[in-house]
Amino acid sequence: MTLELIPNGDLVFKGPFNAVSITALKLSNSGNERLAYKIKTTAPKRYCVKPNSGFLDAHSTASVQVMLQPQATTTGQQDDRNKHKFMVQWVAVPDSYSDDVDNFWKQDLTKLNVHDSKLKCVFADEAPAAVVPNDSHGNKDIDAPIARATESTNVNDNRTQQQNNKTDHSTTSNFNQRSVTNTSRDTNIAQSQNPVRQQDTGDDSSKSRLKQEFDRLKDENESLKVCMIHFVCRILFSLILYAIDFVFLRKEQCLSFMIYLCASLSLSLISSMISNK
Repeated sequence: MTLELIPNGDLVFKGPFNAVSITALKLSNSGNERLAYKIKTTAPKRYCVKPNSGFLDAHSTASVQVMLQPQATTTGQQDDRNKHKFMVQWVAVPDSYSDDVDNFWKQDLTKLNVHDSKLKCVFADEAPAAVVPNDSHGNKDIDAPIARATESTNVNDNRTQQQNNKTDHSTTSNFNQRSVTNTSRDTNIAQSQNPVRQQDTGDDSSKSRLKQEFDRLKDENESLKVCMIHFVCRILFSLILYAIDFVFLRKEQCLSFMIYLCASLSLSLISSMISNK
């Protein structure tokens, strides 16, 4: 029956101690029996332990948090933290026990072999952020000038970075203004070109209409020429027939034939003109 404590000698608490300082305690049961443990302290008002008791099965571990509560310091009050101690008790649990751990530690344990282990509290105060003037040999600390030089270099780097940021900002503003000017200029050029393009489009449509009208008149002229040619040919043909009839037929018959011929020519001319239209 062995209970191992990690750490097994000192509980180290790290500052600053104006807030809660937490350290961890690990319990490990390396035996084959079930154990019951309980943690006590000499300053119960200053510490909070979770959990402060429990059962630990064989070959198992448990993690315990020990929290140091902050305490307001007053003038003339002595610091008694170096007197703070912890004690961990453990004992084997009988197989017949089935109650909770609180009732287990309330019963008479004189018949049981109770073991304990003590831990001392150690407090590691927060180191002040100051430069040590002398080293262990009494010489001046060579890190101090280096630290001052590094700080000066950092300040100069910050100033250079700020100047670069201002330069980049002004360059970006100038570039944006140039971009806006170029965009407005391109817009004005495009707007001035639009009326010219519209005028060109109107001229093209007018030329197209004039060409169509010219082609139509040309076709009508050609049709009229053909019609006149047909009409002249018919008149000549009619005159030839009239001459023949005048020579070989009587004058009365020639006159009636002439009237009939003129009427037929007029009707044919009118029909030709209507069909061409």
